[in-house]
Amino acid sequence: ELDLSGQQVLEIGAGPGGLTRALAERAARVLAVEVDPRLQDFLEEEIEGWGEAGKRVRLLRHSALQGSCLQPELAEALAAEGMDAQTYPCVSNLPYSISGPMLAALAVSERPPKEILCLCQWELGERLLARPGGRDYGGLSALLQLAWSGRLVRRVGKEVFRPRPGVDSALVHFGERPDSLLMLRPELRMQFSRFLQGIFAARRKQLRGGLQRLLGRRPEPVLEAAGLGSELLQRRPEALEAEDLLKIFQASLFDSGQSAR
Repeated sequence: ELDLSGQQVLEIGAGPGGLTRALAERAARVLAVEVDPRLQDFLEEEIEGWGEAGKRVRLLRHSALQGSCLQPELAEALAAEGMDAQTYPCVSNLPYSISGPMLAALAVSERPPKEILCLCQWELGERLLARPGGRDYGGLSALLQLAWSGRLVRRVGKEVFRPRPGVDSALVHFGERPDSLLMLRPELRMQFSRFLQGIFAARRKQLRGGLQRLLGRRPEPVLEAAGLGSELLQRRPEALEAEDLLKIFQASLFDSGQSAR
């Protein structure tokens, strides 16, 4: 269980407010985001009846996501609340339709959370925590596992929800890691995310072709600069460790004269 005392917390997809109230009773401040106008009105009335806990909640009546980035209104709210990069947790029952893109957007944002505790669809949870070599491993797995240290807390059966969904859910925790991707500038994290998308667009083919297409030049010198053997070019992207993919990306920046940090 997270210790939220004295902390500012981000909640995405507040819904009717069950989790919001629990967070407000434990945390110093809660920034709750909800896009559905009906739920917004309901939640606002609920908050008024929570006494002191309600005073610790700010309801943001907006979407949390715009394309592959945080909605500008959310980014502005984080700044206004003083929620700087890696200083706050995100605790959310994520809407299934945006869970993956939302987590990716947090990873590349200017103010990413220091840790995330989220409920998501079971199949997505498997993807988030997948290791190289499996069918579920991909760009999102690599991005999030480089940003945080991920683990499955538990499986949550569909029977506990009303209305009941068609699938089980996963409670996933992403905690701090010392060599985190989050130490890179936001624009580099966004570039790396796009790099991963390009690499995994041809996940069943050898790395050589996809990497040469992305770089626009022979990939061997880049792998040499990354301290990796050229034999990796014969492997599929899904077989590469996330750390090796980051080394290749950073070496490609050095090779093109850009700063890798």
